[in-house]
Amino acid sequence: MDAREAVGHRYGEHLTDRDLLALADGEPSRVAPLRRRPELLLDLLDRPAVADAVLAARRDESGRFRHVSPFLVFAAAVHRTGGALVGRLHTPDRTAPRTRVPIFDAPVLAAFATEPEHRLHLAELLASYSRPASGIVWRRDEWGRRAERWDELDLPALARLLTAVPADQQAGVWRRIGDGALFLAGVFPEHAERTLAGPGLARLAGSGEGPVTELLEQLAGRAYAQVGAAVPAGVAASPQLARRFLALVAERHLFGASGGLLAAGV
Repeated sequence: MDAREAVGHRYGEHLTDRDLLALADGEPSRVAPLRRRPELLLDLLDRPAVADAVLAARRDESGRFRHVSPFLVFAAAVHRTGGALVGRLHTPDRTAPRTRVPIFDAPVLAAFATEPEHRLHLAELLASYSRPASGIVWRRDEWGRRAERWDELDLPALARLLTAVPADQQAGVWRRIGDGALFLAGVFPEHAERTLAGPGLARLAGSGEGPVTELLEQLAGRAYAQVGAAVPAGVAASPQLARRFLALVAERHLFGASGGLLAAGV
């Protein structure tokens, strides 16, 4: 099984029969072939008309695409954004709140976005935050046992779990720290600047002080370095490219003025 087939099988594990029916244009006879050869899903999502149909599903009065999974929606957004980069010379990047400047390395970002493993990772990342997890961990100190709440988008609190979980579970915590750092930096940078500015993030990133977005990129790289092959090497080595691509997905499809997914409350 080559890398593309392996990625296709991962897509197939995420997608429901209803998702496949949506991708098959409502024809049940085409669902079984997609189950047998899930690598074909990548080709389907690369077609702008197919990705656009998924992204416009909430406005489909027939209801055919109304109940697709979060993974399919975010995969469509990732593929559509990646396809739109082909042939471009520059892309906008955020330098400050409500400030975008053109960066003339669009071919580099397009090459990053065409890697199937990168697309899978970012689609899984986005879908995983459709329902953020939280919980309580119990710690014992000199005063006895006490409960400590954690939220996977509260990165300092999540990092404290590293001292409370067994060694064989720490890679999973590091993975979520890296995912959360990219998600916040790419999709909610203003929120990250309001809530994470300060020395705590710099210590967690293993760096000196700096802009929150840069610290989150460094934190993602540091966290993914603890994870190994569970994260694509290109994402672990280039968290800035991953963050910039997520920012484009967010701008084009999540918060767009003309019916972005999150703007519409989907």
